Amino acid sequence: MKFFERNRWCFLLVIVVFILPRTSFSQLNLFPTITNATCPDSSNGSISLTVTGGTAPYTYLWTPGGKTISSVTGLVSGTYSLSVTDNAGNSSTASYVVGPAPFEDGANIKEPVCTMNGEIILVTSGGTGALTYQWSTGATTQFITEAGPGSYSVLIADANGCTKRYSYVLAQEKCFVEPAKYFTPNDDGINDTWVIVNSQYFNNIHLIVFDRWGTRVFEKRGTYEPWDGKSYLGLPVPDAVYYYFFYQDKEDKQKDAIKGSVTIVR
Repeated sequence: MKFFERNRWCFLLVIVVFILPRTSFSQLNLFPTITNATCPDSSNGSISLTVTGGTAPYTYLWTPGGKTISSVTGLVSGTYSLSVTDNAGNSSTASYVVGPAPFEDGANIKEPVCTMNGEIILVTSGGTGALTYQWSTGATTQFITEAGPGSYSVLIADANGCTKRYSYVLAQEKCFVEPAKYFTPNDDGINDTWVIVNSQYFNNIHLIVFDRWGTRVFEKRGTYEPWDGKSYLGLPVPDAVYYYFFYQDKEDKQKDAIKGSVTIVR
């Protein structure tokens, strides 16, 4: 009896320890239900959140928007962050993506040079499913070629019928002729005439060719016809270096002439 009285406080302490409820931190678990917007620029997406763990009630803070409820609606496509805090001050954060991804256009553009050889090649992404294309030219491919200078537009549509229009302007790059440095007029069918690249795009040229003494050996006005290395008399000129003035338009002044040399080798 004396032993019990001496140690009763110890027994009571043990009983209290086992009877009192024990509290410990339970991790917050976030379970989202995401509904994508119909189109990248529609505002009908939503995120509905279910929280377990921790100690209720919970508080919420969404970014962007600053809403303080568990479920948010009227969302456009993008990334949304949420911070949840329970009644004990424990918090958890997460980020969620509402689709579809925005349309992205990374067009590769080649300006036309001399003729209708411009290109617009689309490198697109976003939307839902396969994309289709409708150009102002009537083309329905992801690219257009053989395009001249001017304005072009394309309407891109995804599988949901969402659309995005892009516009482009092709500027005409200046056209330059490129005379070959040499040619071999020996009637073997290879390099027998003097090639001047892009000369076919000019129909009012003036070309003069001189020998090293300044004697004019060849001259052409209008449309260039490749020189075969013969003089006015129809005789082959000697193998040598010759000098030329090429006017893309015969009305040009001399300062606008393209000057250089061409070598004849047989």
